[in-house]
Amino acid sequence: VCSSDLVGVELVVKPALVFLDEPTSGLDSFSAVQLVQVLKKVSGAGSSVLFTIHQPSSEVFNSFDHLILLNKGRVMYQGAVAGVPQYFSDQGHPVPPNYNPADWIMAVAQSTPEHELDEAGFFPSDVREEEKGLDPSDDNEGYLFGSTGRNSFLIRNPGKKFNDKQHISSATEVKLLFARELQNVQRNKKATAARFIFTTFLSLLVGVIFLGVGGKDPSDPVNFNGQFGSLLIILMMSMFGTAMPSLLAFPEERPVFIREYSTNHYSVSTYFISRLCIEAIITAMQIMIGILISYHLVDLQMNFFLFFSIMYTLAMTSTALAVLLGCAVEDPKMATEFLPLLFVPQMLFAGFFIATHIIPGWLRWAQYLCSLTFAVRLSILAEFSNCADETPLPGVENLCKRALMSNQANKDDVWWYWLVLCALFIVFRLSALFLLKKKASKFF
Repeated sequence: VCSSDLVGVELVVKPALVFLDEPTSGLDSFSAVQLVQVLKKVSGAGSSVLFTIHQPSSEVFNSFDHLILLNKGRVMYQGAVAGVPQYFSDQGHPVPPNYNPADWIMAVAQSTPEHELDEAGFFPSDVREEEKGLDPSDDNEGYLFGSTGRNSFLIRNPGKKFNDKQHISSATEVKLLFARELQNVQRNKKATAARFIFTTFLSLLVGVIFLGVGGKDPSDPVNFNGQFGSLLIILMMSMFGTAMPSLLAFPEERPVFIREYSTNHYSVSTYFISRLCIEAIITAMQIMIGILISYHLVDLQMNFFLFFSIMYTLAMTSTALAVLLGCAVEDPKMATEFLPLLFVPQMLFAGFFIATHIIPGWLRWAQYLCSLTFAVRLSILAEFSNCADETPLPGVENLCKRALMSNQANKDDVWWYWLVLCALFIVFRLSALFLLKKKASKFF
C-alpha cells in the first residue's frame, strides 16, 4: 500500500490533527506535489497538519505555511518559508540564485560543523520561562515521590486530597478557551460564512415578499395578515437559524471535550462559559444582519432596538434549548433527530395557529417552556398596540385588538414576558451544564 493511500484512509474521518512521518517517501515528484496539495486543502478545512519531510522539491517547499528545521535535535530555523532566504543570508549562508532553498538549507546543515553553525547564530537560545517544578523537600500535599535509581518521579497520592495550588484560575481557563473558540471560527470560515450568507439571503427573500406591508393600513384584513405573517416569519427565522448550529456543536466536539476534561485541562463550567461567549457574539451578529435587512424592507413600525432585543433574547433562549438537547446525545446524527422536538412545540404553543386558552388544560402548561410564545406576545404588543387603541369605523373590526386578545398579549404583563424568556434561558443553560458534567463523569 503506497503512502498516499494510507494518508487517504486517515483523512476519511476528518481528523482535527494530522501528524505524518515522511508522507512523500516513495513517491515521484508529481505525486508528492499532489499529496501536499491535498494536505494543504485539509489544513484549509480546519485540521492541523504536521509532517516530517526530507529534501522536498521547491514547489512542495514553498507550499508550507510554517517550517521547523531540526539539526541533531536542535532548532536551526523556525518560521515562515518566505523568511528562509533572509535568515540564512543574515547568518552568512545566502541561498544561491536559482537554487532550491530546501536543498540549500539541508546542505548547510549537513556540511557545516555544528559549532560553526552555533557561532553563526543558527541556534538561538530558548528564552522562555519555565515554571518552577516541585521539590521533594517541599511539603507537596497530594503527591508521592519515588526513584528508579537514576531518575526521580512524581505521582498523585490517592490517599490525600490533590493540592492544585499551581492550577491556573478559572478566568484564565475561560480566556484561553475563548481564544481557541475564536481560532476555530477563523479556521472554519466556510461554515461561518454560510451561516451569515443564508441569513442575508432569507432576510432579503422575506423582505422582498413582504415589501412595505408594515406601513400599510392594518384595518384592511389583507394588509394585517401580511404584517402579522411577516412578523412571525422573521421571529421563526431568528429562532431556527441560530439554534441549529448550537444543537450540533456539542455532539461534534464531545470527543475532544471528553479527552481534555478527563486529563484535567479545564472544568466543565469554564468550557461552557467560553462556548456561551462565542455563541452570544455570533448570534448577535447574525440577528443584527437579519433585522437590518428585514426590518427596513418590511417597514415594521416598532422601535428598531426593541425589535433587536426581542429577536436576540428569543435566539439566545432557543440556542440554550438546542444546547440542552445537544448535551443529551453523543452522536451528531442523533442530534438532528431532535430537530422536530426543538421546533414543532414552539410553533404549536406560540398562539398563532391555535389560541392557547383552547389547548386542553392538562397540556396548556407547556406554553411556559416555549420561548416563541412570549416573543410573539412582545412583538405584537410592540407592533400593534397603537392601532389596537384606535377607535375603528362603525361595522369594522379592530384587527390589531383582536390579534392581541387571541394571543393573550397584555400590556401590563410585558415585564412578565421578559422575565419568562430570561428564566428559560437560565434554566436551559444550567440544565445543559449539569447534563454535560454528568455525562463527562460517566466517561470514567
